[in-house]
Amino acid sequence: MIIGAHESIAGGLEKSLERGFNDGAEAVQIFVKSSNRWKDKPLSDDSIKKFFDASKIFNIPLNRIVVHSSYLINMASEGETYEKSFESMEDELSRCERLGIMYYVIHPGSHLGSGEDIGLDRIVKFIDDMYSKNMFKTKTLLETTAGQGSNLGYKLEHLSYIIDKSRYSDKLSICIDTCHLYSAGYDILDDYENMMEKIFEMFGDKLEVVHINDTKKALGSRVDRHELLGKGYFGLDFFKRILNDKRFENIIGILETPVTESYRDEIQILKNLK
Repeated sequence: MIIGAHESIAGGLEKSLERGFNDGAEAVQIFVKSSNRWKDKPLSDDSIKKFFDASKIFNIPLNRIVVHSSYLINMASEGETYEKSFESMEDELSRCERLGIMYYVIHPGSHLGSGEDIGLDRIVKFIDDMYSKNMFKTKTLLETTAGQGSNLGYKLEHLSYIIDKSRYSDKLSICIDTCHLYSAGYDILDDYENMMEKIFEMFGDKLEVVHINDTKKALGSRVDRHELLGKGYFGLDFFKRILNDKRFENIIGILETPVTESYRDEIQILKNLK
């Protein structure tokens, strides 16, 4: 597994790569604008150049950089929220294109009471409208969720349905989150091999990113609470197993554990397990 972490873009996008380098990361996940705003100031040519330069200086190539969507976007929404979500995701994917980033991770969305079937079909239409309008090269990676509230994506079948029904399935891949899978009821701890075999049978090489998180909540809790490595339900033996699983050898693993300052210690834990 290619080990990385979600790094802050405070002070400029290029600073995230410097932080990743200082933490010992081989890959980095970032936001490309504020995570809690619909809009942000445009990327300048100067900031893009600094980002490209930092990628070379800190030896984190563009194909090891992942973008996470902002939190407001809901692909299963309608009305004003749909319009805002579409414009915001369109902006973020445009930023990914300008930065040469190929992986854009997003939670599928929340149906907000309309029901799962309607919500999933809205997501398919949202994605199809997005790519038919823009023809982005950047892939959208649907992330597994814990299933809080009306969130979709807590079943692997949700992601499979979206990919199968979309006219742009070639632009879609997935990101699994260890905390989310466990909270959603997939026992990747005590039934590791069967669960991973199921995931790879369903998605194959469409599994491109893993979020490496311990969990504060029990199996099937449907609650999303990340924990530091070895401090939650998983323990370090689980992470040793997934890190040394040959199926994950070339997949990007991103830490999103609740560190206070730096991911250096968490990254070192993972490296020591390999």
